[in-house]
Amino acid sequence: MSTIQKVAIVTGAARGIGQAIARRFCRDGYAVVLADINSTELETAVAALRQEIADATCLPVELDVTSRPSVDRLVAATIAAFGRIDVLVSNAGIWKDLSRGPFWQIAPAEWQRTFSVNTEGAFNCAAAVAPQMIAQDCGRIIFIGSSSIGEALAHITQYTASKAALIGLMRCVAKELGKNNITANMVHPGQTDTGGFTREQLEQRAKSKFIQSVVTADDLTGIVAFLASPESRFITAQQINVDGGGVFN
Repeated sequence: MSTIQKVAIVTGAARGIGQAIARRFCRDGYAVVLADINSTELETAVAALRQEIADATCLPVELDVTSRPSVDRLVAATIAAFGRIDVLVSNAGIWKDLSRGPFWQIAPAEWQRTFSVNTEGAFNCAAAVAPQMIAQDCGRIIFIGSSSIGEALAHITQYTASKAALIGLMRCVAKELGKNNITANMVHPGQTDTGGFTREQLEQRAKSKFIQSVVTADDLTGIVAFLASPESRFITAQQINVDGGGVFN
């Protein structure tokens, strides 16, 4: 059995925000399970982490969040390797390849696919880790949302709506699991420099924020690390925007 104190699962960990969060957990001494549907990128990400952080303990697991059996295998592999699950960061999602335009032009198949990955996928992951966290009488579930909810980003309504649905999921998860010392919270990134926007687009967007600089994936890792820590034990069912003041509650 591993002697590592904390174990974190990060979905969508092969690149971007998920990879940055996984890297932060590795640096903080966690055993990290990196899960992603792209097995090639996943192996590359894990190799890079192991090279960068000499004592990193990380396990790659291929994952399709839309498949409950796939998610169950992820959880089983994590428990088999490390014996526990302390943190779930539900980050996997799609948006880069979604169509842009009026909501009435969104194809039903694309609407369903977006919710299948972004919403149902998050549900599958939270539901799969819950029994283990209940048995431990502790745990942290962190959903990665989007500032597009607060902005009502209408030209990509399918994405915005799929992320907004996670607010209700997060609140219900927090209420049901609170008695087991399990928290559930949500982090909303702004437009982040992960390859989905040009540098010009990002810099233009930054001009409308209180902090007029581009958000990077590493800017998200501090709040996630805090929400995963013992210091956040009395914070649950909350939403936190990390976007430089573009959206505020």
